[in-house]
Amino acid sequence: MIITPEEIIRKAQKCLKEGKNAKSALTALGMAFFEKGLLDKAIFYYSKALENDPRFAPAYAGLGIVYGKKGLVTESIFNLKEAISLAPNCALLYNWLGDALFDQGKIEEAIKEYSRSTELDSLDSNAHNDLADAYRIKGDFQSAYNYYKKTLEIDPADTNAQIEMAQVLIQMGRFDEAENIFENLIKNYPESDDAKTSKIMLSSMAVRSGDFSQARQCLFEAGEHFPFNPTIQFHLALCNIILGEPQKALENLNKTIDLDPNNARARKLIQQLTKKRK
Repeated sequence: MIITPEEIIRKAQKCLKEGKNAKSALTALGMAFFEKGLLDKAIFYYSKALENDPRFAPAYAGLGIVYGKKGLVTESIFNLKEAISLAPNCALLYNWLGDALFDQGKIEEAIKEYSRSTELDSLDSNAHNDLADAYRIKGDFQSAYNYYKKTLEIDPADTNAQIEMAQVLIQMGRFDEAENIFENLIKNYPESDDAKTSKIMLSSMAVRSGDFSQARQCLFEAGEHFPFNPTIQFHLALCNIILGEPQKALENLNKTIDLDPNNARARKLIQQLTKKRK
C-alpha cells in the first residue's frame, strides 16, 4: 500500500504536536512536500530538522536532492557530502552525489562516487547504469559496455540499459550485436518508449547499410509512435526520394513543414520536387 504525501503530512504533524521524534517528523514533512513539488517548503522543513539535530544525515540528504531539483548543484553537492560524512556506509548517498557531480560535468569525480556506491551495494542496478553512462560520456566504451552488462545481469528488464548498451556497441563498431538488441527490444517490450526509439535507431542502421526500403519501414513505424516528430517525416521523405517515390516524399515533406514551419531544407526539397513534376 502506497502512503500518499497527505498521509505523511498528517502523521508527521501529529508527531510534532505530541512532541515525538521531531527531527524525523520534520524530515518526513520535507519529503512529503518534495513529492508534492513544493520545493521551498521541503527546504524549510529539512532545515528545521537540522536545527533540531545538526547531525541528522537524512535531512542533509533531502536538502541535497531538493537543491539538485532546483538546479542549485553546488548546494546539492555540499549537503550530500555532509550526509555522507554522517552516514558513510549508505550506498544511495554516493549515487546521488555522483548524479550531482555528473550534472556539473565532473565526470571523473562522478565515476568515483558511483563506484563507491556499487562497492557498498553490488546489487544496485541504478548505480551500475549510472556508472555506465558516465564512462560512455568519458568515451571509455568498453567500460560503459561492461557496466551496462552488469546492470542487465541484475535487472534484465531494464529497457533503458538495453538501448544504451546497443548505442555503445554502435560506437564500438559492433553493429550486428546492436541490431540484435534493438530487435529484441521491439519484440519483447513493444509498448516501451525504448522499443519505439529502437525503430529509429534501426532505420539509421539500415540507411548506413544502404537498405533504404528497410529504413523507410522502420521510420514509418516510428512515425506512428511519434506523430509529431518532424525529423522522422523528413527522413521518410529522403528514403522515398531515393526509392523513386516523389509523391510520397512530398507528403512527408508537407507534414514536416506542418510540424516545423522553419525547416528550410524541407521547403527547398518541396520546391525541387514540384519543379520536376511540371
